[in-house]
Amino acid sequence: MTFYNIRLFDKTVDTASFSCGQPQLDEYICRYVSQDIKRNVARVFIATPVNDTVQLAGFYTLSAGSVSCTDLPLSLAKTLPHYPVPVALIGRLAVNSHFQGKGLGSILLADACQRVANASTTLAVVGIVVDAKDKATVGFYQHFGFISLPGQPDRLLLPAKAFRV
Repeated sequence: MTFYNIRLFDKTVDTASFSCGQPQLDEYICRYVSQDIKRNVARVFIATPVNDTVQLAGFYTLSAGSVSCTDLPLSLAKTLPHYPVPVALIGRLAVNSHFQGKGLGSILLADACQRVANASTTLAVVGIVVDAKDKATVGFYQHFGFISLPGQPDRLLLPAKAFRV
């Protein structure tokens, strides 16, 4: 069993050898991550094996966002005001191919939810939104309680009640 350290992105990690099978995610971590951090549009969290702080095992990004109340499932929308409501956004989540199938994706998702739950004591959010890349990714998120937004099967939401502290 491999154990991981999850921390904010830093330049000591090897992004050049990261490969998750999704070229756009590989390119993001190699070329664009620093720009997003400098522009303050995403917080990037990385996972490295505890015995190797340079090898990038996986990462995810968190940002603030909003969703129109009309885009939410009716069961949630009926309790909310009729204007855009705040959400946390997991913009990207990827696991290096060498670490896939070992539960790291679940660990990263749980870490993201915990961070949002902690932040939600200060910053209000009605849930966490993700944009899934394909059907397998939709299934991954649905397994953890995310629900597809009406008319947007690849955009999913985890209501705040599922992760509140």
